[in-house]
Amino acid sequence: MRIRFTRAGYAVAAGVAVTAMLGMGAASAAGASVTNPNSTTACGAACSDASFQVPGPTDILAAHSGMDISNNVVRLLEGSNAASKEDFTRINVGPVDGTYCNAIGQAETGSVFTNNQCHLLDVDGLGAATTFEYAFNPNDGGPENLCLGGWDNEVANGWKMRLEPCGVAADTVIISTPKLPGGNTATGVWWVNGASDNYSNPLVATSTGSAPSQPTWSTIDLNGKHAADTQEVHTAPGPF
Repeated sequence: MRIRFTRAGYAVAAGVAVTAMLGMGAASAAGASVTNPNSTTACGAACSDASFQVPGPTDILAAHSGMDISNNVVRLLEGSNAASKEDFTRINVGPVDGTYCNAIGQAETGSVFTNNQCHLLDVDGLGAATTFEYAFNPNDGGPENLCLGGWDNEVANGWKMRLEPCGVAADTVIISTPKLPGGNTATGVWWVNGASDNYSNPLVATSTGSAPSQPTWSTIDLNGKHAADTQEVHTAPGPF
């Protein structure tokens, strides 16, 4: 499977409306922390901790070495309530249809999705699915302009998780769903990478089953009609 999008092309013109919405969401999240100071160096309940069913809730996503730079690797590490490298803010954007695509499966003006992707999303029943971006937000200080995405360094079935500019290309759009054409999750949800070119068998957030480790966006792995435990994602309010 290949992620088929051109980040440079999107950066020129696409994603303007979505970027504006993300900016407003980030400002709102940052504003909340001003009136509710945190007791740790982490960003408190303004942040979101993401884990997998396996290896479990004690290991969460973190930016490598806490570096707020594009293309930085996102890893799965032991959770801590004072580790700013584990600070991410979930910025809800809206459902697929009405935000990125229209009701007839075509891309909205300025969308980071192509007409073909919108068509496939609707065909696979994801038009009403929730979308969000997962912004790195160390110490609740932002600037929340880098989000969980996938870029460069292809792995066997997909891509490594990286920090990439928010709202520029489809790889930073996460589609959250407990149901896909092939089956359902049990207790968590799939995080589908928006840049997938097949939403029946998309690229989803995947752990190696242990930590510290390098999670990936890898092809969905169904056990009958059930999700693999290493691909079921859970989130909880931070800090860890």
